[in-house]
Amino acid sequence: MQGLKALGRHGVETDLGLVCQALGDESWRVRKEAVQLFLEMPRASELAGEVIELLHAQENAGLRNAAVEILVRLGSQAVPFLLEELSCSDRDVRKFVLDILGDIGDESCARWMLPALSDPDENVRSAAAENLGKLCAAEAVPMLLDAMDHADLWLRFTILEALARIGEAVPVARLLEFSDQKLLRKALFDCLGRIGGIDAVPVLICGLADDMRNVREAAIVALDRIAASLPDAIDEVLSGLAGTPAAEAVASALECSDPAIGQAAVRLLRGTGDVRFAPQLLALFENELLREEAAAALVVMGCPATCSLLELWPTASSRTRVYLAYLVGESRCVDGLALLCSGLKYGDSELQLVSAQALGKLGETAAIDPLTETLCRARDEVREVTTQALCRLSETHPQEVLQRLRPLQAGDDAELRMQVITIFGQLESPEVESCLAFAVKDESPLVRRAAVRAFERRSGENRLPTLMLALTDEDAEVRRLAAESLGMTADSQATAPLELALQDEDIWVRAAAVRSLGRLGTADVFAPICRALQDPVGLVAIAALEALAGLDVWRACPAMVQALQHADEEVVNVALNLLAASGQRDWLPAAVEPLLNHRHWEVRSAFVRTLASLEGPACAPLLEERLLLEGEELVRQLIQEILSELRDSRG
Repeated sequence: MQGLKALGRHGVETDLGLVCQALGDESWRVRKEAVQLFLEMPRASELAGEVIELLHAQENAGLRNAAVEILVRLGSQAVPFLLEELSCSDRDVRKFVLDILGDIGDESCARWMLPALSDPDENVRSAAAENLGKLCAAEAVPMLLDAMDHADLWLRFTILEALARIGEAVPVARLLEFSDQKLLRKALFDCLGRIGGIDAVPVLICGLADDMRNVREAAIVALDRIAASLPDAIDEVLSGLAGTPAAEAVASALECSDPAIGQAAVRLLRGTGDVRFAPQLLALFENELLREEAAAALVVMGCPATCSLLELWPTASSRTRVYLAYLVGESRCVDGLALLCSGLKYGDSELQLVSAQALGKLGETAAIDPLTETLCRARDEVREVTTQALCRLSETHPQEVLQRLRPLQAGDDAELRMQVITIFGQLESPEVESCLAFAVKDESPLVRRAAVRAFERRSGENRLPTLMLALTDEDAEVRRLAAESLGMTADSQATAPLELALQDEDIWVRAAAVRSLGRLGTADVFAPICRALQDPVGLVAIAALEALAGLDVWRACPAMVQALQHADEEVVNVALNLLAASGQRDWLPAAVEPLLNHRHWEVRSAFVRTLASLEGPACAPLLEERLLLEGEELVRQLIQEILSELRDSRG
């Protein structure tokens, strides 16, 4: 080993014989080192012919393996020499050459490899089939099918694997001739799963009853693959398997250690709709790899499958009850309503959450009272989810929900009153209007915020005056919500109160008012938004810039240029980006001096980019001059990159 390393330092080619001798050394480490030395020679590819000769060394397997590695790593450079050896009299060499060509992966070699399918040696024939598969050689398919007539079982097996790898469509009937050969069935089913269509399905279903487990599993995976490409045709076939031994065979693979087979079995059972296996699918919820597929299968199998599981509830663990509650909701299984109501009372918060969600989905009036009781009792996430469930129920039973919840609006629990107002916000009723108007005057800001959000989604005559009133609320968040909502009214009467909101002491209220003025888009909002550009807070000025750009970017350009003098560098950067997007250039001459010498390097960078985008190569002299003065390294790098791009653009 040390000698080889010394040889590598002093030049290999002067002692090539020693390197070749080392290729056959009994130590694999020495052989590896010799292979690397050989490949590092400048004219290694020219010596490919000599390396091929080493494949004839029958007495030294290590030497042959080293030669194979060299030739594979030489890649396409070795191909011409290898093709010459395909007709070699030594069958081992012919097989080596086919394997090397397959590993090189040069698809153009396929036509030279085809004659080897009829080689007198069985190992060479199989190597030809295997490596044509590696090359995904579509032109080999007819000859591979012809070679299936050969009595060589191993060759047939290899051809089936090659056809699956190539993936080209073939006449399935031609392959089904071999379905009675027991040792070929797994490879045949694997192949049919890759290239088969609806005509392969009957034989695959028969395969579900095969006495060999690996063959049954191959049939399951193949059917699943065909179902993925032909879902409608396969669904009809699968639905006919419900109640049959074929469905039982599929179910027997649910607990297979290979998750790919388990997932295929779950998907096929879903297609059968066979509720006999609902308990087994439910048990798979504990398996992270199969849980999602099992849940989807039970949901698709619908109410009958879920109903068959409800008897498990009394003795089930809390975790399993969570799964059952989920299934009741997703499958709209009304028979499970009482169990869900009991789930709301368990100490397990997850079970309460899922039960509340499911009750909302069932859409039954019988769920309103238990959900209301939970709303009064629960806290945090359970209360939030219960509110969503009641919102959902209010879509189909608005009056029942309103009557049950209205008394709660007078309670002492402010958070509960807020949730009630949130639910009322979903309802369209004159009675609700009065409830919301009352809530806007509630002592709790939580309730008032919920009331403003509710008015945002409404269109009644009370909407505008209520939101204008909320703009004077003592709570800043209420005022901000009101400012946002007024922008969605599309009513010009909102302009005046929003202008007043521009003087609000809270910056978030002022920013929301600016955006809402821009959203209103009326002719008289341009001037107040321009005035908002003078706001000392960058957040508000940026909102004004964006609102102006959304209204009329050309008209807004003077105001954007004025914003370049803002004290907040973020405002200046936003103004530069908007000006660059506008394409206007008149403002540039006056801005060059102050912005290239701006105290903030981020502004200098933004201006350099803007200058390059608007002026192109014409700004190169200016940037070269700035490069001599710029002290910030990041800006210098940016200028150099832009100058390089400008030079490239000029060719």
